[in-house]
Amino acid sequence: MKIKHLIYLSTLLFSLTVQTDKRIYSTDDSIGNRQYNKPSYTITDNGRIYETDSIGNKRYDKQSYRIEGNKILPMDSIGNRQYDKPAFEIK
Repeated sequence: MKIKHLIYLSTLLFSLTVQTDKRIYSTDDSIGNRQYNKPSYTITDNGRIYETDSIGNKRYDKQSYRIEGNKILPMDSIGNRQYDKPAFEIK
């Protein structure tokens, strides 16, 4: 009985510490179907936004962004802000 509780608690602890990424897909406006020919994006827990391919691999060679407060800032591949590119505001 104690081993079952230990396994349950360790599984619960592991599931709470696993980071989950959120995916954003392009959809058809009229029906809401996912458009596979357009890029999708992954938002990580630290606020970075990466373009992803159709099977979920992050495209590090494409433009990435970071969410800071209510702004979306363009970043380069190592995480430095690109001041020559426009930032977006979340409303």
